[in-house]
Amino acid sequence: MTYDLVTRDWLPVRAGEARRSAGLRQLFEQAHELTDIEASPPPGASGLWRVLTVIAARITGLDDVTLSPERWGDLQAEILERGRFDRETVEEYFARYADRFDLFDARRPWLQDPRLREQCKTSSGVNKLVVFRPAGNNQVWFNHATALEPHPLPAEEAVFHLLTQLYYGPSGQCTPRVVEGTSGGNSKAGPLRRTISFHPLGRNVFESLVAGIPPAYRYDTGGVDLAPWEADDLPDSLGVPPRPSGLGGVLTGRFQHAVLLERSDSGESVVDAWITWAWRDKELPAEDPYLVYQQNKDGDFYARQADASRALWRDFDALLLEDAGDDHRRRPAVLAAVEDLCGLLLPVLRVRAFGFDQDGQTRDKEWTVGVTPALLALANETQVALAISDMRQAAEKVERHLRWALRDAWIAINDPSNGDGKPQRKDVSEGPWPAQGSFRYWARAERIFWRRVRERGFDHAAGDFLQLALDVYDEVTDSAGALPRAKRAVELKRGLIFAVGASRGKATTRSKTKEPV
Repeated sequence: MTYDLVTRDWLPVRAGEARRSAGLRQLFEQAHELTDIEASPPPGASGLWRVLTVIAARITGLDDVTLSPERWGDLQAEILERGRFDRETVEEYFARYADRFDLFDARRPWLQDPRLREQCKTSSGVNKLVVFRPAGNNQVWFNHATALEPHPLPAEEAVFHLLTQLYYGPSGQCTPRVVEGTSGGNSKAGPLRRTISFHPLGRNVFESLVAGIPPAYRYDTGGVDLAPWEADDLPDSLGVPPRPSGLGGVLTGRFQHAVLLERSDSGESVVDAWITWAWRDKELPAEDPYLVYQQNKDGDFYARQADASRALWRDFDALLLEDAGDDHRRRPAVLAAVEDLCGLLLPVLRVRAFGFDQDGQTRDKEWTVGVTPALLALANETQVALAISDMRQAAEKVERHLRWALRDAWIAINDPSNGDGKPQRKDVSEGPWPAQGSFRYWARAERIFWRRVRERGFDHAAGDFLQLALDVYDEVTDSAGALPRAKRAVELKRGLIFAVGASRGKATTRSKTKEPV
């Protein structure tokens, strides 16, 4: 019983308003007719687009690391002008690896390690594969599955949960695995854990894939450029992880987990799974072309982490500039590469973000998806991009002062030892007002931001955010009541919002509490 991902209809796709399913071959042959891929959950979709990008690069020749930057850019433009993938090349690629895309193949199941059945004494369970199901001591999401009676997982859904585990899987304790006498029960985190990634989004799947291929010449490290399904042999788990090189190595060659799926008797669903470590040796680092990198205090760059409470527009300047904000954020390499597509695709190109808010080990909080307007062409207007960045930073500074004012107002009202409006007791919490204020502020600040971006009106933008903060402050503190003590505290702390123009860490208002950072 096989489940061939090349021919089976498992990918949810959309053509205009019509929705259907397609296999990998059909996806590439009809990519120019398909509007989008509607994959879920978002972390699995993020992994899927990386897998599809590697295949698209192989089919188009944009994986050639020997091409000069000029020739690579010209080739990408030529392919976009053709408007579709070459059918014969698509057929040749999938024929070359015809036995490597079977989800349940006994010898080489796709992106899995069949040796786990013998190397692990126990399985991990199908619930462990699905991040929002209860399994062991993990955090339980809203779900009707139980740990004692796990429901089978349809094979078409299992693919996305397989990708989620490989790209975003946790570090720490895992199902023990013994390889040639070496035993281990812990694994390292997946290569995308805790991150938010940004992918070009065109008018159809063909444009999205071609625009999403990063320049191959940037990733030639001298290692082997192979995706897992392209390698003839299974990896040596006790050896040194291969140096990520080329698009295959960087996008699909850095997995830290080994996974194996157990099919049902019908072959249409997954009833069990093994999830364990893939390597004992330390992996070699590589920068992912879809991530924003920012600088820490020591000057080192690291991938920006996902934050479910942070709206996508607050990272928009980091998609345009190579040096944005105080943390010197660098835009994803793939977006820097599409800058030269001015007359072709750039004016209509949007960006889709996939984020997974997690901790570094086992806690999964929330995943997010967002899409920007088609404004990437602003990257070619340096002064406009800088003005956008300044506006974003002004909005964030105003919000910090709004939270500061709401926090101190709450404390002043609720601190029984407070007789002069200054917080004295350390056991009085900041209360609910700062969170309420942030929620109200950011939803409306986004409208101000996009309106000014579209109108190219950046002068005095801080004044709009300041007025918004004052309005939100009044709305939130309206529940304080009319007692003189409450009125006095609210009016006294309102001035902290106006301290937005003061120097960092030096409050010029009546409060002695430190300015938030």
